[in-house]
Amino acid sequence: MKKLLKKLTATASVCLLATCGVSIPASSTDLLEVTIIFDYESDGATLDEKYDLHPITVSQGMAITIPEGLPKREGFYCSGWTNDDIHAYTEGDVFLAKSDENIVLKPIWGEDNNKEKHTVSYKVEINNEILDTSKSLPDRTYYEGQVVTVPLESFTMYRNDAAQLGWTDGVTEFSGLEKFIVHDHDVTLTPNWKNKYKITYTVGDVDRIVGMSFVEMEQPESLPTDIKANDTFSRKGFSISGWLCDADNQEYKARASYIMPSQDVTFTAIWTPKEYNVVFKQDGKSSNNLKVKGLTDTAITTPEPTITKDDKYFAGWKYEDKIYPANSSFVIPGAIAGAGIVLEAVWTDEMPTAPETIVFGDSDESGDVNINDAVLIMQSIANPDKYSISEQGQKNADLVDTGDGVTNSDALAIQYIESRTITSEDFPITSAQLDSLAE
Repeated sequence: MKKLLKKLTATASVCLLATCGVSIPASSTDLLEVTIIFDYESDGATLDEKYDLHPITVSQGMAITIPEGLPKREGFYCSGWTNDDIHAYTEGDVFLAKSDENIVLKPIWGEDNNKEKHTVSYKVEINNEILDTSKSLPDRTYYEGQVVTVPLESFTMYRNDAAQLGWTDGVTEFSGLEKFIVHDHDVTLTPNWKNKYKITYTVGDVDRIVGMSFVEMEQPESLPTDIKANDTFSRKGFSISGWLCDADNQEYKARASYIMPSQDVTFTAIWTPKEYNVVFKQDGKSSNNLKVKGLTDTAITTPEPTITKDDKYFAGWKYEDKIYPANSSFVIPGAIAGAGIVLEAVWTDEMPTAPETIVFGDSDESGDVNINDAVLIMQSIANPDKYSISEQGQKNADLVDTGDGVTNSDALAIQYIESRTITSEDFPITSAQLDSLAE
């Protein structure tokens, strides 16, 4: 075990800034002002006239550097400053104005004639075995009123389930390089262990994911971490606008700071549909392209061509393997990042036959869309031998995820028409759009 100690590194320095909470606001115009006061006169102390310890006013959360100069007091020596009789600050140290009230820093006094010393020692226990730290962290003795700097040494490498976040005396947690005051008793510092918990980022229950669908990592409890970026996952037609945390049911922006709780956490991507300029290419000239704006999973109307071709007839707009006539509905499917959506005009030598008329939702072919159409759909699904829908009626009824046949989703969509949630002009729609109506 002694040989293992030779591998110690000062990795705790990485944790220092994170745990200190240093934050320099981009603008402090709206922040509360806090005054830091150096109170030594109440102890009957004096200050050499070459030093200036006037009050310093800063915005809350800002930092100051402890100025030069220590007060003098008969029978005592001054080791630095404290605002809580625990933590110590000496000349050149950074002090954060975290409080929302004025802060009073008082001198740390030690008696000149005090001969009693107190021991500061270190105890590191790994797997029920006490490590010998006598060489790297020897015991040291101090007088009451002296200041001790917490070491940076970390023993995190010895544990897989936890990380060391500085040291603790059993009551107060200290980061590496923080300072504390020696009082009238011995002090034993032990590693401040923080259990590791899992953070999972997931795409959620959605389709059209390109690449990985989840990311997992470990993070020690109580430590801050940055929320993942918006480009962590890729989904055709959507972008990530934030993350939903299952631990507190709160939404977080990308790169926001998050304090790890004492439990596993899952962040689920919040998806926002992208807006496209859907391009309709009439020929090889980009100047003749037509463009229609729309969001992923919403329907747009295909335009009429604005050009003609000699001895050619316009048959529609082709996307993948399907041709959409002019003035027909086209549901924007979304595209991979960096790609657009393009439909190309189809020109034929013969006049195309007129497209059949589909009245979405009119399953009974009454010429109107109402609750009777929804009832017929449900009856035909439950008892197709008794309740049949004509071939044209089935085409009319297939208004959700057109092409998948007549389903209960089609009947539900018609009921939303009855409740005036949507209108028949909104069809066809996708199952994702239908789900959003139910939320």
